[in-house]
Amino acid sequence: MPQAVTPAVQVSTGTLEAGPAAARRPAPAAPVASRFILGVVSGPARGQRFRLMANGCSVGRSRGAILFPEDVHVSALHAAFRIKEGQLTVKDESSLSGVFVTLHAPEVLPPGGSFAIGQRLLRYQGLIPPPPKDATRARPYGVPLPPQGNLWALEEVLVGGRPGRAVVTAQPLLTLGLAGCDVNFPGEPGLAPRHCELTASARGGLLRDLSGGLGTFLRLGTQERVLQAGDRVRIGEQVLAVEVA
Repeated sequence: MPQAVTPAVQVSTGTLEAGPAAARRPAPAAPVASRFILGVVSGPARGQRFRLMANGCSVGRSRGAILFPEDVHVSALHAAFRIKEGQLTVKDESSLSGVFVTLHAPEVLPPGGSFAIGQRLLRYQGLIPPPPKDATRARPYGVPLPPQGNLWALEEVLVGGRPGRAVVTAQPLLTLGLAGCDVNFPGEPGLAPRHCELTASARGGLLRDLSGGLGTFLRLGTQERVLQAGDRVRIGEQVLAVEVA
């Protein structure tokens, strides 16, 4: 049996009028449905489907047309989906946990940029500048520096925003996945054996998805992102897939 599609109607607020003036006022036009549907494919709300209205809708924990009140990682107003000239876009509304979208092609992560694979959130720290050379001053003890190559770092982000384990390396490329990679997460749900790879450069970290459809999710910045059919958007613990009716 096909799943029901809930209209994602944005409700405007205002004062009610009474009397002859209200009787003469034409009734507001019924909202027009768009061809775009958001289906929750992962998370506590899995199975729910929402058809967007012609102007799109907002998503949040307590504000918006699509609400996820039980998801503690969703901000009160988290994201906005908008339809412009027949294109669907998504924008992060300054949420705490961010909005993530699946990669189509390799993309550059700036230092501090984040991405998610499986249930893991990772942050590209960028290149680590070499220590100043001053033979007259004592230097803190540590692991010997590699004879050549630039150091760069990748770290996990734990619940609450705390830093987790970090990988610091001078090799230009790191692979991540279940097994046989430079960084492994054995038994992690939703990961491919070789899930993605990250290449460091002066421009940033070049992130490439190798998951075969499982998805590498890039955290958006402040700009709107155009979405296509089949794209998936992660908001808190919910993953929403874009469908076109």
